[in-house]
Amino acid sequence: MSFCDIVVDACPRDDIDWTLQVARELAAEFRATLLAVSYAWPRLSITDVLAMSTFSVQEQTHSMEDALTATRKAFDKAFKSSNEVEWCSGIREPTAAIRDHLIYADLLITSSSEGDVCVSPDSTKLALQSGAPILRLEQAAVSSRFPKVLVGWKDCPQARRALHDALPLLKRAESVAVVGVGDEVSVDRLEAVATHLCHHKVRANPRHIPRSEDSVCADLVSQAAHEGATLIVAGFYSRGSLAERILGGVTRDMLKNTNISWFLAH
Repeated sequence: MSFCDIVVDACPRDDIDWTLQVARELAAEFRATLLAVSYAWPRLSITDVLAMSTFSVQEQTHSMEDALTATRKAFDKAFKSSNEVEWCSGIREPTAAIRDHLIYADLLITSSSEGDVCVSPDSTKLALQSGAPILRLEQAAVSSRFPKVLVGWKDCPQARRALHDALPLLKRAESVAVVGVGDEVSVDRLEAVATHLCHHKVRANPRHIPRSEDSVCADLVSQAAHEGATLIVAGFYSRGSLAERILGGVTRDMLKNTNISWFLAH
């Protein structure tokens, strides 16, 4: 299993250079086709919309065009006019626009940082609506490789999906810790998952940790720090029919945590 088609979120934001660098290196390693998508949409309140004049609309349009121009310059610098990557951009709400590109994608690479002027795509909706796995990079990332990875395991379909979608990254890792928290999973099950990963030539070790007074997400992040892991693989789940609004508590906490990179799948 490998990543053959990768989409990178190149929407305007401060850390676009880093996001493009990671995408370039992963695409090269897996010999994947790469599509960079950049969509700009202004941060507007309802009051702003109601008060908007023709002049202000034009002003917003120019602002979005400037943001896209800056992002394109970062793209050209990162890929130096390479023919191995495709560029797609426009003034459009980014979540819906990117979702349209994920129908056949093996992976979306995005960032946890927010743009100052433009709306950032919603990782929650992208994961829930597209079915594509998402690699969300931490804000202070220092390396594009993830030599040590933590797999947050719970007996649910989403965890299994995340585990298998992440296999290309897990296979290149130096070590993988399969971690279960409290009474959500048994030690025997964690050992079975680690054995399964070993069958896929992944160096994996089970870790069962007690539930603390903090959230499960906080426990996983703390264990990741203990393991020296810079990436957490986890299932992304929701409750109820209003999937975009009613999320599991652990999922909400994961989305708030920007101090570590996450590989999420639904």
